[in-house]
Amino acid sequence: MIRFFLLVLVLFLGGCGPRYVIKNQYIPPTALQAQSCLNHCTLLRQSCQNQCQKDYQYCLDEAYGKAKVIEAEALRSFERAYGHYDMDRMRYEHDVRRWQRDYYDYSRDLSYYQTQCERNKDAYACKKRDELRRFMSRLSREKPREPYAPIRPSFEQILVNQQSFCTTDCGCEQSYDNCFVGCGGTIIPHKICVENCDK
Repeated sequence: MIRFFLLVLVLFLGGCGPRYVIKNQYIPPTALQAQSCLNHCTLLRQSCQNQCQKDYQYCLDEAYGKAKVIEAEALRSFERAYGHYDMDRMRYEHDVRRWQRDYYDYSRDLSYYQTQCERNKDAYACKKRDELRRFMSRLSREKPREPYAPIRPSFEQILVNQQSFCTTDCGCEQSYDNCFVGCGGTIIPHKICVENCDK
């Protein structure tokens, strides 16, 4: 219990701590001929980002098609599972009615023998009362359990799952940074607090 409390406390306090991002400061080279090199880096980054955006859109379109196929299969599985669930539920309702009837009958018998045992000190009634108590205790543990209903698949959830494989991070910034440094520039990373900062 203490471990659980400590874990919750650590997670809570961790969520309240400052959040940082890294921002790069770009210092261009001083040589005049470096400008054409930097222009080339910018063009390469723009081309990379354009291609990345196209790939991302293509991935989203593909994800929609895949989600439709997955949904159709998931719906077929759901229908099969629901058919089994319907039969299990009918069997469960029948078993519960029988269990309730038995429980009522044995409760009535227990009440009768309980009264006979206490009022008349009848040994047979006391023995029967104890047997019925044990039997009803077992009967309580054996109460039928309701079957779990299958959950209908959600196209939105399937689509979100498929779209999670799509990304707009194609490494364009890293390639640009490498190109920038290759042209003679300098990159200085700065850690900047963006949330829950100390005053």
